[in-house]
Amino acid sequence: MRCNYAYPALQLVSWNLPSIDAFLFRHVHIPTSSTQRCGNGRSLCSHGDIEPYVGPVGSIADMEGGIAVGELAVQVLVGPSLVAPGKGLFLCMYDDIDDDDDEGGAVEEVVIPQGTPLCGYARGYFTDKEEGDKSVGFMFGENSADGTAVFYNKQLMTLGAAVWTVYQERCAEGNTDSNQILFGHHVIIDQDTNGVSIKPDKEFLSRIFVPDTKEEDQFAATSIGVCANDLAYDPDSNEEQYFENSETNNILQLVWRLAKDEKNGMIVPTWPVVVAKQDVRLLNTIPMEVGIQYGFNYWDAVTKEGASKYIK
Repeated sequence: MRCNYAYPALQLVSWNLPSIDAFLFRHVHIPTSSTQRCGNGRSLCSHGDIEPYVGPVGSIADMEGGIAVGELAVQVLVGPSLVAPGKGLFLCMYDDIDDDDDEGGAVEEVVIPQGTPLCGYARGYFTDKEEGDKSVGFMFGENSADGTAVFYNKQLMTLGAAVWTVYQERCAEGNTDSNQILFGHHVIIDQDTNGVSIKPDKEFLSRIFVPDTKEEDQFAATSIGVCANDLAYDPDSNEEQYFENSETNNILQLVWRLAKDEKNGMIVPTWPVVVAKQDVRLLNTIPMEVGIQYGFNYWDAVTKEGASKYIK
């Protein structure tokens, strides 16, 4: 199970989900859609100060399926991993410009802004027992309300902002009780400062999200993120070296998508979303594998327990 539950806050942006088209390679033609270009029409939001991403290089012929994110001119693909047994997640540009486009020119680069959602991690269920090495814990530490990013109401915001929004809705209904406002957590609201304090409910155990994807949905936009591996792992690295490697090699991040349960008014998790951890500049039209940080504690536990597909 992933051990790093809290994620740093990202730049707050409105989440207008790009149009995403799923496809299977060698079965369905990649659909085309218009993309907004900038500059001279040959690059999508060029930033020369951002180093182009370079990751393990795959082959387009080996890709098994994936999605096309039209507005970004990006493909998110699934194919054999180059760092671990099984599948991996890949990114590359694709040129969706019509031949009769009067602006002319092919896309030469793409910049994916920090916090941009690329795909869902997986659909699944919550339980009190981890299963496999793709389980994710829904647990936020103390003092994490203002430093953890979540999606709520189709916006990327801090966890504290999401809790405060729901609390204000309760107050409008005459209820100032902050109990049972966040799934699996205790919440304290400071009315004077509008501050939000959060800590896990130690008696609550069913906080482990276990992916459960049907075979027909394995290449759906909601499910392919589960294929992302950790590109920073090296059995000879210590904790400091691991995080240095992760900062460079892992360009993706999980952010929880939250929703309000209309029956009890509680904020509940739905599923994790895979977003860009930083501004990502792509020059590649061939797939490159991309990764997510699992955390050093995860790998330390895996090494001691010897139970992971990454440890041969």
